[in-house]
Amino acid sequence: QLVALMGPSGCGKTTLLNTLAGRSLNGVTGNIWLNNQRYEKSMKRNIAYVLQEDIFFENLTVKQQLTYTALLRLPNSLTRKDKLAQVEQIIEQLHLQNCANTPIILISGGQKRRVNIGTELLTNPSVIFLDEPTSGLDSTSAVTLIRVLRELALKGKTILMSIHQPSSPIFHSFDQLILLADAKTIFMGKPSNALDYFATLGHHAPLQYNPADFIMDLVNQDKEIREELKEAYIQNKSSNRLENPHKYSSEGRKYLIDEPNEKEIDLINKHHKNLMANKNENKWPIACFITIVFGLFWLRMKYHENTIQDRSSFIFFVLIFWPLSICFGGVVSFSIETSVIDKERASGSFRLSAYFFAKCLSESPIKLVLPAISFIIMYWMANINSDFANFLGILSFLSMSVLVAESIGLFFGALLQDVGRAMVACNVYLFGCLLAVGYFSHSTPYWLIVWVKWISYNTYAYNGCMQLQFMGERTYQCTDGAYIDTCKNNPNGTFISNEAIKYFNLNLNVGLNFLVLFGMLIFYRTTAYIALRFSNIRRGRT
Repeated sequence: QLVALMGPSGCGKTTLLNTLAGRSLNGVTGNIWLNNQRYEKSMKRNIAYVLQEDIFFENLTVKQQLTYTALLRLPNSLTRKDKLAQVEQIIEQLHLQNCANTPIILISGGQKRRVNIGTELLTNPSVIFLDEPTSGLDSTSAVTLIRVLRELALKGKTILMSIHQPSSPIFHSFDQLILLADAKTIFMGKPSNALDYFATLGHHAPLQYNPADFIMDLVNQDKEIREELKEAYIQNKSSNRLENPHKYSSEGRKYLIDEPNEKEIDLINKHHKNLMANKNENKWPIACFITIVFGLFWLRMKYHENTIQDRSSFIFFVLIFWPLSICFGGVVSFSIETSVIDKERASGSFRLSAYFFAKCLSESPIKLVLPAISFIIMYWMANINSDFANFLGILSFLSMSVLVAESIGLFFGALLQDVGRAMVACNVYLFGCLLAVGYFSHSTPYWLIVWVKWISYNTYAYNGCMQLQFMGERTYQCTDGAYIDTCKNNPNGTFISNEAIKYFNLNLNVGLNFLVLFGMLIFYRTTAYIALRFSNIRRGRT
């Protein structure tokens, strides 16, 4: 049956739906029964809940979204072919054939709502809750949606939907109507009986008047009338009680869908790649522009003594620009995805740990593409070190710096759950670490730099890259002897590149620097996950 839950704003429609669906149960007392059985968490998978907001990764097409959901949520006992067949069936059932290959961001509101319903129908639930599904839709889209819901009800689904003030055709489409006022029931029965019921209480509807409008006008009147209606319902509820046509089967439990497991990570991975690739498309033009412009500042540096500081500034710039850019993207990452992830987890698609691991695994390679290409071009333009092994080493340090910086952004974003505050905290931390390297100032108090320096990832990245740049036996031309001791007594002579390492006082070897960076990556990723888990607990999720 198609059952409508109707009432004015604030009467408790959404709260009741959340409670019946087993969500937001904090502070709720009493019992919930499903098919004559006390509600258990495992039964949640036999219930679908369609939220009022249509929350998706909108760069995916309709078919990709449904396929993604099917592969994650349908049981492992079904083959991939069966799951894809289920997707095609849902697309046909919800009349989405014309937009199946269209990105969700480009389809209409009514189509988005049907996609939202489709993601929940894939698991073949017996009960479907919808929170104001017609909200924000035009009259044609709303009628089309109700027609689809009626078709589902005729196929054996129990559908309970909240609605504020439906049109007359929609009102008469419902099999049963539940009216609420002040969180209490005032009517339960067939919509066609509603006006007669209220007439017996002395409230007559004008002729040719939309019944829904009359009812809403009635319950929005003064409190005395609402109290009268609540009292009247209590006296007459035995005649208006909904009957459940379904009988409980002891065999039903075995048809419940299994909990998702960690093997589903590769499925999340695939679609996150699709999403992130789309996001990166718009960054290519500006990335190319920045690469060429800044590459010109260090264009074809000669192997002379007076270019040593320029080479140092090149390394420092490279290790600042891309890591900081990626870091700030990490700060906003969770805030963008929180609503989607909460929705998917509430539906039982995956665990938080599976999401986090898949996110790290899928996004990290994509985050490295632009920095790597930009660095390769700038490295050639600047004429840093022609040794290929040294080039790969510096590229590895840059990549590790990008991942560590992103991890720091993820940590602050997950911990604070507020983009503004997270950005401020992240900026303070990162720029404090940059100053601690000693590149901008050599007069920082010793008591401050002696410990801050060693917790800064920039210290290890800069140290390792500088050693790789000057490693080897390349001959440099002396100029004024301002940097290298060998050149002080022989300004017109030459020196070996690794002598510059002594000038910059680079103590830790390359391998140890990289190992520390890797340890920082593990540390910040772990703390980011813990912070995300903690923030979910604060929001009432586990």
